[in-house]
Amino acid sequence: MALHDLVWLLPRTLDPQAEAELDPLPPSELEVMRLLVRRPGLSVGDVARELGLRPSNASAAIRGLLARGLLQRRVDGADARIARLEPTARAQAIRRQREEAWGKLLRAQLARLPAEDVATLLAAIEPLRTLVTELSAGDQRE
Repeated sequence: MALHDLVWLLPRTLDPQAEAELDPLPPSELEVMRLLVRRPGLSVGDVARELGLRPSNASAAIRGLLARGLLQRRVDGADARIARLEPTARAQAIRRQREEAWGKLLRAQLARLPAEDVATLLAAIEPLRTLVTELSAGDQRE
C-alpha cells in the first residue's frame, strides 16, 4: 500500500510549472512509453499484447508518441514488414529531466525525516531495484 501511494503521489507532487514543461502524456501513451523504455524494439502488435490493448488503441497511442517526437520506428532486420519502436533521444532526455525533478523532491522530503528512517529507506534501494528487474523480466516471460 505504501509503495502504491508513493508511486501515485510522486508525479502529482511535482511543481505544476515543472510538470507542464515536461509535457504530460495521456495515460495510454504513458503506458506505452514505460514499456518501450524498459523493452525497446517491440512492434506495435507486441505493445498491444503486452499492455492488453486493442491493436487500434495501441496504434493510436504510438501515433501520438511518434507525433510528439518521443518514439522512432526502425525496420526489423529480419522482416522489413515489421517496424520496431524505440524511445528517441528527446524521450530519454525528458525521462532524465523527470527523474531529476523527482530526485530533488525526494531529497527535500528525506531531509525532513529522522536519520534512522532515511537509513532504512536507503537500505531498501537495492532490493527495490532487484524487484523492478524481476517484474520487468516477468513482462518478457508471459
